[in-house]
Amino acid sequence: MDKKSKDLMDFISGAIDHLDVSGFEALEILDVRSRLASREPLLDEPDRARLEGLDRQLLQMADSLIECISEVANLAEMRRRAHVLPSHWWWYLDGIASDKRKVATG
Repeated sequence: MDKKSKDLMDFISGAIDHLDVSGFEALEILDVRSRLASREPLLDEPDRARLEGLDRQLLQMADSLIECISEVANLAEMRRRAHVLPSHWWWYLDGIASDKRKVATG
């Protein structure tokens, strides 16, 4: 893996390890994940597996990330302003979390 990709992945990993992030830090996690998305073709299999693990952790943290972000910004508005692609699913954690709650309540 190239140094830039490693640095981005290490940033996400470190941020996930500290669950007490601010809304601005949570937005930075999403931004860094988007920067890493453009570098995914450069990743080998072990690095892709690591990234998939980080993505699973982001999904598990969806509710807390959304709560933090909602204190400083409207996530839907941030997506609109940044013209976020649907393939960057991490910017849609609010919808994902809402869908998970609907499934859980039946």
